[in-house]
Amino acid sequence: MHLLNFRPTTGSARVAVAAALAAALTAFSALALAADANSASAVTIYKNDLRSSEGRGEIRQYGSKANCARGGSSSAFRVKIGKKTRDCYYWIPVVGRDVQIAATARVFKSTPKDVRPKVYAAVNLRQGKNGSRYQLSVYPSGSRYRVTKVAGNGNKRVLAGGKAGKVVNGFGEANRLTLRAFNDVKGQPAGSARLLAIVNGKRLAVIDDREGGKLEGRDSTFSIGADRNATGAAGSFVNVKLGLPDPF
Repeated sequence: MHLLNFRPTTGSARVAVAAALAAALTAFSALALAADANSASAVTIYKNDLRSSEGRGEIRQYGSKANCARGGSSSAFRVKIGKKTRDCYYWIPVVGRDVQIAATARVFKSTPKDVRPKVYAAVNLRQGKNGSRYQLSVYPSGSRYRVTKVAGNGNKRVLAGGKAGKVVNGFGEANRLTLRAFNDVKGQPAGSARLLAIVNGKRLAVIDDREGGKLEGRDSTFSIGADRNATGAAGSFVNVKLGLPDPF
């Protein structure tokens, strides 16, 4: 069930959604369970299992230039990357800055062998039209993960990452990704953001970004891509959630 089910299609609607989300933050904070930096506790404001045509219809491709083919089955939202494309993003119809996103992703075994070493599935917060975002990505090849900050000028900075042992599952297997970003953490400089990255229930990173306030985007997405040309990469997503984390 959707606690808040927004489907904005115009600029004014998006402003209304932002206002509603801000109001929801105040209302839900009083109800949230106590949480600390190691917890993924959050109050759900949007939930979509992506298993129905109606649910999949709520999701829109983020950016129109990428060559992305989407499809559905009775059990998932499917994506395949076309020629000369590095990544495909899909937008969740709720906007906000201090939120938590979670999704279950698979990268299919049908992904071409030459693409596999660099292919990833990801969830993204504070995404802007200029490409800026926080991104948590998992790489089935080598059981790796990465938390990246992308600025509006395209500069990328890896905030955390590396091999995750048996935490990250391989091709054709499910990985549950959770990423949180929250500003104004007690004890941290004004404008800083704390990020929490969890994969398959395992906390992999807690990061304090002193310049978190510089990411002004408010969109949340899930994506599949590669560190180079991802032509032919394919995967699926289910059980997307957006939540309001209890303040640290």
